Amino acid sequence: MGSCHRFELKRESEDDNMVRRYLIPLISFIGTTLVMIGKKLQTKMSYPKHFPIESVEQRTHEVIFHFRSGKGPFRIYREGRLIYEGDDESFTDNELAAGTTYLYTIEIGSRRGMPERMKVQTSTDTAFKEPESVLKNCTQTTIISRSLVAMEWEPIEGVEEYLIYRNGKKIAKVEEPVFVDRWVRSQVEYTYGIYAKRSLVSEKDLDQPELRVTKNGKKEQNVPMEKFQMTKVLDSLEEILKPEDELYEKKEWKFLYKTFLSKNWIKNPNNQSPYRYFKGDGRGFDPLSPDYRSMAEVVVTGDGSEVRLNKDIGKTKGYGMLRKLKNEETASDKGIYLENVAVDGEKASFVLKHSVTNPLDELTVVDYQVWADLHHSGYYDITGIHEQSPDHEVYLKHGIQRSWTVLHQSEDEGMEWIDLMHWRVSNFK
Repeated sequence: MGSCHRFELKRESEDDNMVRRYLIPLISFIGTTLVMIGKKLQTKMSYPKHFPIESVEQRTHEVIFHFRSGKGPFRIYREGRLIYEGDDESFTDNELAAGTTYLYTIEIGSRRGMPERMKVQTSTDTAFKEPESVLKNCTQTTIISRSLVAMEWEPIEGVEEYLIYRNGKKIAKVEEPVFVDRWVRSQVEYTYGIYAKRSLVSEKDLDQPELRVTKNGKKEQNVPMEKFQMTKVLDSLEEILKPEDELYEKKEWKFLYKTFLSKNWIKNPNNQSPYRYFKGDGRGFDPLSPDYRSMAEVVVTGDGSEVRLNKDIGKTKGYGMLRKLKNEETASDKGIYLENVAVDGEKASFVLKHSVTNPLDELTVVDYQVWADLHHSGYYDITGIHEQSPDHEVYLKHGIQRSWTVLHQSEDEGMEWIDLMHWRVSNFK
């Protein structure tokens, strides 16, 4: 494999190599611990005063709706089934599965007229906190009406602000984990992105000299960061607000994850290696490209009877100082595998793990991990974590869909940094 993992420029002992090898899970564990220790208990977030829903509260086996006084009567449907009718100021839906996403339809007003309809997609809290992933543990709520989109997410400890993007354009910056978009049109499809980051180094540690490097003739602080991307893909509001069709055809899912090197040549940061350069793939993001460092494709059959992993490794070519080919090998694909595969009448889920070593230089390793829930109804919720090197691209297909849906794309930021990327993508149909 090509040079894929960020390492310090000098690595002379096996002990140092082991420390660096487990840096991803160590940093992720520290970050997750910070969240669990300092986690805010406020799972209720208020919406605009004119909004009929005051807040939505999530617990391990309950979802609680709080309504504003005098806004009823309300009818609440879960997955198309009526579960409440009345004008109380709160309703608790209990005996739910932990860490599970539910779709609610709320009709407001008398049956005689045309009731106002809203859709709410939210989840119960998780009973088990995934140690490797902050976003996997994060409860999210999205509310759709004819005139607005409201989003709420569990606060991430250490994050001071969140940047909000809509269809690729920055539209807001918020300090609290809630955003309401009133500038929406019912026939338009929207994709919202929520971006944040936090440092994993205390202010006291920033003064330590080993955190300072020389770059472009200037001294800078090489501070490890965690970056977070949460993406919500919406059908048109008009389509979402239609009554649910309980009958749906089970269709095949295809999930594709590739790592690659966009540059033509990669300089090896390991000065002790005889291979001073590796050949890159020389391409941009492209799900159809045959050039990659690694490829993992997970196929869920239409009838849900099988979850199959197809995998492949690109050949690694090592060059000397004058860029003459010295050796080429293909790494083992044993580090690419599935765990926790489960299929039932509602969904298929799996964990995809990836740890592949450069066959010509064992110091460079690329690790990533993905948690995927693919529902037969067409809903998906996929979470991942990886370092910011090399380039990563993740795609999805459902049924007879011809082109790949882009889930996540991340550019290589070089080996001198140790940033971690947490990403999560889900849709609302």
